[in-house]
Amino acid sequence: MTTQKSVEAQLESLSEQLEAKLEKQQKEQIFAEKANLMFERNLLAFKKFFPEVYERFLRYNPGEKFQLLLNENGTANIIDYETGVPMYSEDPISQAKEQAEKNINAPILGRTDHSKVSLIENPLDFCHIKLMKSMGSVYLEAKQELELNNTLDEVMPSLIVFGIGLGYHLPYLLDSKKISFINILEPNEDYFFASLFVTDWQEILEHVNQSGSYLYLGIGKTEVEIFQDIYERSRSVGVASVSFTWFYQHYPSVTVNNWINQFKVNFHQFFTGFGFFDDALMGVAHTLGNVDNGLNLMVNHLSQVSVPKYDNFPIVIIANGPSLDKEIEALQSIKDKVVIFSCNSASTALIQYGIIPDFHVALERTEQTYHFLKDYLPESARSQINFLTTNVMHPSVSSLFPWTGFGLKGNESATQLIQLSQVLGKHEFTGSLSYCNPLVGNTALSFACHLNFKNIYLFGVDNGYIDETHHHSKSSFYYNDKGETVHQPLKMGKQIVLPGNFAPSVLTDEFMSVGNSQMEKLVDLFVPKGTHFFNCSNGAKIKGAIPLKSEDIFLENTQVDKHEVIEFIKSTKFSAPYDAEKVESYLQYNEFEEFCSTFANILKEDVSTRGDALDALLKSIRYLYSFKDNAKYLNIFLMMEGETLYTTALLISLLYNFGDEEQIMPYYLKALQHWIDFIDSAPEYYKANIRLCK
Repeated sequence: MTTQKSVEAQLESLSEQLEAKLEKQQKEQIFAEKANLMFERNLLAFKKFFPEVYERFLRYNPGEKFQLLLNENGTANIIDYETGVPMYSEDPISQAKEQAEKNINAPILGRTDHSKVSLIENPLDFCHIKLMKSMGSVYLEAKQELELNNTLDEVMPSLIVFGIGLGYHLPYLLDSKKISFINILEPNEDYFFASLFVTDWQEILEHVNQSGSYLYLGIGKTEVEIFQDIYERSRSVGVASVSFTWFYQHYPSVTVNNWINQFKVNFHQFFTGFGFFDDALMGVAHTLGNVDNGLNLMVNHLSQVSVPKYDNFPIVIIANGPSLDKEIEALQSIKDKVVIFSCNSASTALIQYGIIPDFHVALERTEQTYHFLKDYLPESARSQINFLTTNVMHPSVSSLFPWTGFGLKGNESATQLIQLSQVLGKHEFTGSLSYCNPLVGNTALSFACHLNFKNIYLFGVDNGYIDETHHHSKSSFYYNDKGETVHQPLKMGKQIVLPGNFAPSVLTDEFMSVGNSQMEKLVDLFVPKGTHFFNCSNGAKIKGAIPLKSEDIFLENTQVDKHEVIEFIKSTKFSAPYDAEKVESYLQYNEFEEFCSTFANILKEDVSTRGDALDALLKSIRYLYSFKDNAKYLNIFLMMEGETLYTTALLISLLYNFGDEEQIMPYYLKALQHWIDFIDSAPEYYKANIRLCK
C-alpha cells in the first residue's frame, strides 16, 4: 500500500513537472514570437529615425555573457554582466514603474548657480557685463526670496537617462513629462540589443518625434565619448539642452557611475567659452584695424609647402606654468637646436635667462596686451622676436615686433567676415586655427600644428599647479626678486583635480581645465597626421602627448640651422599682407537690424507658465541657429551666439531653480525684459562701435 502511494506521488510529481515544463515552453514560444515581431518593428523605426542604429544592430551578435530569460509571469529579464544575477525582480514592470515614480517624486537635478554674475566687474564698460549684472541681480533676488525648486514641472528642459537595461522604465519617464532635450545612454550594447526585443521603441521614437523633442542616443560609448557628444550637441542646439537637467540612473553599475562622475567633473564646460556681443564686436573692429595695417595671414595648412627637413625640425612651446622654473637649464642647452614658441608671460621669464624666443604668441585681444608687452618685454628683446597671434588681436600690438603672422580664430564673427570676403571676392580661402583657445598655450600649440611641424615639445604647459602658492614661473612678472607674488593670477571657476603628467594629480580651475581638454582634442586631431607631441611639463596630463622628462630628450644632429626654419615659416607659411578693401561691405547693418527685430518679437510673446516661457526661449534659439548654416549670414549668428547662450542659460536656471510656477514668473519676466532691451538696442550699438578698438 505504501509502495503504491509512493509511486502515485512520484507520478503526480512527474506530471506536474511535465506540465510546468510544457507551460514554460509555451510561454517561451509565445514570448519568442512577440519578441521577434517587436525586434523587427523596432528596427524599422530606427531605420526611419536613426539609420546608423538600424545598420549597427541589424545583424548584431551579442557577447558570451548575454542571457535573456523569462520570469514566471512571462516578462523578460536579463543577467547583469557585473553581478551575474538577474537585473530585475520577478515583476520588472511593477519594479520599473515604482522606480520611475520614486524618481519623479524625488528627482536628482543638475542645475547651475548664477548668483555671482551680479558681482562681475566691468572695467571696459562692456554692454554684455551690464546685461549680465542686471539679469544676475534678478536671479539673486529670486534666490533670496523663494525656496529652491526640487520638483519636476510638466514641461522640462532636459533629461539624461543613465542606463537602458531592457527599457521598462522609459515609457513611464517619457509619458510623465514633456521634455525638450532627451538623452538616453547605455554603455552596454548587449543590453540595448536585448531591449529591442522587449521595449516598444517604435512608440518611444514616434512619441518623441510628435512632441517636437530632441533625442540623443549614446550606445556602447565611453564616458569621455558620451560627454563629448552631448557637449558638442549643446554647442549646436544651445546650452538650454543642459541648463536644468533631470538625471535618472536606471541600474547600479561601475561604468554608469563613471559616466555620472564625468558629467559632474566636466559639467562646467557646458557654460564656458561662448564669447559675447562686445567680444565679437571688438574682434571685428580689431580685425578691420589689422586689415588696414596689412593682415599677414597664415596659409591654409593643407596647401602649405612641405619640406621634410624643416617640417621635422623640433618646435618647443613654452608656457608660464610653475614647472618651467626647473627646466631653464635644459632649455638653455637646447635653445639653438629648436624653434621656440613662447606663450605671453613666459617670455618675461625666458628673457631673464638669456633665452630669446623665436616667436612670441599672444591671445588676449584687448589693448592691455600692448601695454603688458611694452612694459614687461624690453625693446632690445622684442626687436629680435617674431610675433604670432590671431586676427582679433588689438591692431596696435603688431607694431611692437619686426614681423607678425596672423591666424584666423575660429567661431568669430570677424573671421567669418574675412572668409566671406575671400569667397565672394575670389581670394584664396584661409582656414581657422583649430582649438586655439581659451589659453595662450592652446594658441601656440594650434599654430605649431597648423604650420605642419611634426615634433612638438611642451614645457611649462602645466594647465594647473601642484602647489597653490607656485602658480606660474617665479622668474616671470607674477613674482618679485624674492619670489613673492606681486600679480595674482585670475582663477576662473571652482577648483578641479586632473591626472598629472608626472605627478599623480594636479590642481586646476575650470578655465585651465577647458584649455587642457582643448589641447587633447587638438592632439587627437593631428596625431593621425603624423605629428608627435612630447609633454615635458610637470603639470596636467594631456592625452595623446607622450610624457618625456627633459633629461631624456634626444635631438638628432641635423644640418638645418634654426634660422633657416624661421625664415621658411615667415616666407612660405604666410601670405602677403591681406588686401580686403571690401570687408566692410559685408557688415550687413540692415540684415542685423532685421534679425534683432524678429528675435526680440519672439521673446515678447505673452507667456504665463514655465512651459510657455521655455517654448519661447527655445523658439528664439531655433531662429538664431537658422542663421548658422547660411554662410552669407553666419557672421550675424556668431555675433549673437555667445550672448544668447549666456542669457538663455541664466533665464532657464532662473525659471526652474526657484519657487513654484506662479511665484517665479514675475522674476523671470523682469530678467527677460533686460534681455529684450539689449536686443532692441544692439543694432545701433553695432553701428556705433564697429570701429572701436578696446
